Amino acid sequence: MLQQNKSTAKTAIVAAMLMAVAFVLRMIYEDLDNAMLQAIMCTTRDVIHISLLSLWVLSLHRRLVNRNVRVLMLTVGCLLIFWLVDKIVKWDFTGSVTHPLVRYLWYGFYVGMLFVPTLGAFIISYLGKPENYVHPRRLNYLLIPPTIMLIAVFTNDLHEKVFVFYNGIINFDLEYGYDWFYYIVMGWFIVMGFYFVLMMILKSRVPGSRRLQKMPILIMIFASLFWVGYSMKLYNCDLTVMDILIIVLLLESAIHSGQLPSNSSYQQLFDSTTVPVLIVDTDYQPHYVSAAALPVTEDAMRKTENETLHMGNTLLSSVSIHGGRVVWQDDITQLNKLKEQLQDTREQLGEENVLLQAELELKEQRAKADEQNRLYDRIAREVEPQLIKADGLLRQIEQNPENTRELIARVCVLGSYIKRRGNLLLLGAEAEKIPARELEYCIRESMENLRLGQIFTSFQSSCQGSYSLDSIVEVYDFFENMVERLMDRITAMMVNLNCHGEKITLNIQMGCSEVIAEELISGQKLTCGTYTYDIMEEDVVIALTVWEGGRTV
Repeated sequence: MLQQNKSTAKTAIVAAMLMAVAFVLRMIYEDLDNAMLQAIMCTTRDVIHISLLSLWVLSLHRRLVNRNVRVLMLTVGCLLIFWLVDKIVKWDFTGSVTHPLVRYLWYGFYVGMLFVPTLGAFIISYLGKPENYVHPRRLNYLLIPPTIMLIAVFTNDLHEKVFVFYNGIINFDLEYGYDWFYYIVMGWFIVMGFYFVLMMILKSRVPGSRRLQKMPILIMIFASLFWVGYSMKLYNCDLTVMDILIIVLLLESAIHSGQLPSNSSYQQLFDSTTVPVLIVDTDYQPHYVSAAALPVTEDAMRKTENETLHMGNTLLSSVSIHGGRVVWQDDITQLNKLKEQLQDTREQLGEENVLLQAELELKEQRAKADEQNRLYDRIAREVEPQLIKADGLLRQIEQNPENTRELIARVCVLGSYIKRRGNLLLLGAEAEKIPARELEYCIRESMENLRLGQIFTSFQSSCQGSYSLDSIVEVYDFFENMVERLMDRITAMMVNLNCHGEKITLNIQMGCSEVIAEELISGQKLTCGTYTYDIMEEDVVIALTVWEGGRTV
């Protein structure tokens, strides 16, 4: 802040010295007899005035933040330059002549006199407002009266309602007076000027305080004293230059007092902010450094041109701006701690996940083992009668070796049923439907084992599609039950198996060694099918029909 104040003070001192030089030159060249030297001094003075005013206007473009205020202030600056140049051309380069151009240069004074105080009313509306403030549109109507007045001034040659030329337009500069419209023009100039000054003073109060900004008050005291002294003819000076100087000082006071948003207090902002930020030039030399900023090397800042740089607990980022870059630091200490906590939590969850996975696999293995045990228990339970019969037959072989062939044939028939019956249960546990060909394989294997007992067999089948376990088991259990009941009496057996659509049909024709009693065939219980039989002395014909889904006919 001290450095900024020093820079502002140096600029003000240099400008004041140049203004003093210009004033002294004016005092000197008016009393000189040498025309050449008089012209050089006059030109030097004009160059100083125009240069200072132009530099001030250029500084407005750089300093003002609000775009609308910047446009208004630049417009005022351009009007002041026009006013100053117009005055210089008229008085320093033309003198008192009768050429119409000189008259219109005189009329041109009123461009600045009418529009500068009018635009001041626009600028006043922005005092103390935020950066994004836009003045109300109805305020634009304020430009209509000075426009009409300026048109009236420039058309004065036609109506002479502003200036009255007593000796004709050609001799306008010799003797002239003022008509009623001139007082309207001057009234607008004075009213808008006083409005600008009054509102400037009223709005110079510091928000939240009874204290007033001193600069606008001091400038107005100086301006009042100057105008009073000039009116009393206590001194002689260039009134246009002094009016422009007072206007510039008032506008500058609005900027320096903070009433108009500007970037002239960057260092103060950087000193008070808690954000670690730097503004560097294209060579990465710092120009503004906040109090919270940590030391950063030039190489580190250069690396931020393409990506954010990780520096332990700090993220270094930058963005390009006009004339350099803005570099800022983000403290990620808490984020790093949180990241470490998340990493620890992830590892802990990973370990727990492994344990849960192992536990789940163990449960799945146990469930699978339990399911297999359940299936094995079911198989053992459902084929228990055949196991008992097979055990009894094996005991008979030990007691009656002479019947070994016949007994082994019967054991094989029981064994094939036990194997195939268990296989059907395992297939039913894996799928809802069992291919019909599995039933064909079951019956075919049983009939092949019947041949071991010297029984002639014939088997034909036509099996397509898949059926539920209950339907398949119903047919196979029926077939096995008939074989076990009549195996001692069977000499020949022909079977026809047909699996199509929603039903399974099994036709059995048996030739026996004796007449078969009806009670050996009747009495079989079915859950999803029916059967019929016909006993013709030593021949038996059985027809079984099983419907898919438990349907019976």
